[in-house]
Amino acid sequence: MKFTNWQFGELEVEEQYVLYFPEGIIGFGGSRKFLIVHDEDSEPFRWLVSLEDAELSFPLLDPALLIPDYGKKIAAKGESTIFVIATLNEKVEKSTLNLRSPILIDKTGTGRQVVLEDDSLQLQFPLIPTATVEQER
Repeated sequence: MKFTNWQFGELEVEEQYVLYFPEGIIGFGGSRKFLIVHDEDSEPFRWLVSLEDAELSFPLLDPALLIPDYGKKIAAKGESTIFVIATLNEKVEKSTLNLRSPILIDKTGTGRQVVLEDDSLQLQFPLIPTATVEQER
């Protein structure tokens, strides 16, 4: 199947790589079919790209890269690959991660975004800790 995305242009994907989100992504429920794009220029990010809306894509990050025990907080959700959505800003110190609503993708290719009831998890967790930004100044 071929599709076009604003960020990556025309892509061809085999059906086996299509991820299905029965409930969509919070605030974007109209899109249900997605693909994870690995763009080497965006490392360590991946992109969750809608196959139904050429303008819709989300930067994803493996939360274990910054918070090694993050997966323990959602272990009860079953065996899934875990990502969090990033909000990227031109000023990297203003970029954040949504730790409260991770993306879970199971082995069958079914995805879902869950909302965790853990108040210690931030909706806007700094991608670069404030102390690191202060040290660089």
